[in-house]
Amino acid sequence: MKRIAIIGGGISGLSALHFLKQRYGTQCEIVLYEKESRVGGTIGTDRKDGFISDWGPNGFLDKVPLTLQLVKDIGADDFIEPANPKADKRFIFRNKRLHEIAPSPLKFLKSPLLSLSGRIRLCTEPFRKQKTSDDDESIYDFVSRRIGQEAADTMIVPMVSGIYGGDARELSLQACFPTMAEMEKQYGSLIKAMIAKKKEGKSKGGPSGPGGRLTSFISGLNKLVEVMEEKYKSNITTGMEVTTIEKNDNGFSINFKFNEPEHFDAVICATPSYAAVGLTERLDMKLSDVLASIPYASIAVICLGYNEEDISQDINGFGFLIPRTEGLRILGSIWTSSIFDGRSPKGMVQLRTMIGGATDSEAIELSEEQLVQLTHNELAEILGISRSPEYVNIFKWEKGIPQFTIGHPARVKRIDSFQEKYAGLLFTGNAYDGIGLNDCIVRSDKVVGQLAKLLNFQ
Repeated sequence: MKRIAIIGGGISGLSALHFLKQRYGTQCEIVLYEKESRVGGTIGTDRKDGFISDWGPNGFLDKVPLTLQLVKDIGADDFIEPANPKADKRFIFRNKRLHEIAPSPLKFLKSPLLSLSGRIRLCTEPFRKQKTSDDDESIYDFVSRRIGQEAADTMIVPMVSGIYGGDARELSLQACFPTMAEMEKQYGSLIKAMIAKKKEGKSKGGPSGPGGRLTSFISGLNKLVEVMEEKYKSNITTGMEVTTIEKNDNGFSINFKFNEPEHFDAVICATPSYAAVGLTERLDMKLSDVLASIPYASIAVICLGYNEEDISQDINGFGFLIPRTEGLRILGSIWTSSIFDGRSPKGMVQLRTMIGGATDSEAIELSEEQLVQLTHNELAEILGISRSPEYVNIFKWEKGIPQFTIGHPARVKRIDSFQEKYAGLLFTGNAYDGIGLNDCIVRSDKVVGQLAKLLNFQ
């Protein structure tokens, strides 16, 4: 029996545990160590006063079969809740008003979201020169080169802030939106690529990648964690902090803060990359340095509940994003109670707003009172809110979202290359191939496959 340790009990560690138990459970002994008193990492759900508020991520896109299969395998499919169809309506706040992102190209070109010159510039995209080198490029440089600076500032910068909490001028196109880079490389143009894919019947979503419907669980996203924890509780040890990983002749030794070292044949490190820095310093400083080179952005999530009658704006939709050029501090707001049923009491609504990110790192230092006042004031201006919130819940993440800055693909290759030097040590999490729940599960599946091959599992 091979002994395998998983360090970290977020969704990456839990999914790695699931894949190992499901496929190779009779061939190995698996222990997952989580230093906190609970598993789930940034996935969590507060249920109080009739409101359901997610701590971090609030769902996943139903476009990845592996995630849906995992949900089914653990018996959580009965709790799945797709987003309401009305949540397809999304908005951008510009020039003192909300603009719906038009679903068709013709409607978009008629929309006042962009100026006339901005729309004309966008239409010239097929005639723009194609990039010939394979050098990494920032998202902002790519988009402004292809569709113009106004479209980049108005549409792409807020999208990047909403997804990554990041700065589009610093983030890597190849790491964050590889589909965009491939579309230009293959077709010479984003518009030409979308037309070609539509003719082939392969068009789903936009140029940033295939779409999907946001999906969660009836009582919040933490239901997924609760089901996994119950299913694999005999393999999970909480309140157990790993301090270092060491290599020896027969595998690895894991050292703990308050317990004796343990020996394992293989180790899956599923912590955030900044936590993996300390774990690997004694093992290999070069590996530790590469892990340390992945920056993180802080983010604050402010959940506010209002009486429905106190909001004049129609909020039947997903929510809105705000370009940084508008001079507001909030990044955008998700209309949680319009997306999923039962997220607020009858007659009330819940708005989930993000502040901070790479372009406003000081926001995390604001007090809860300051965050509430700032958020309420800006929401009131945009949505016509006449009274203060009846419900408040704030989640601060000092190191909330890894930033895939320019050069990130090369960093990940270097990290993966150390797996050859230290056979049996593998890394999973949201700091490598993608920050979403789907990305974490896919990465863990890949890592488990590599480990199974290394250990000759059948």
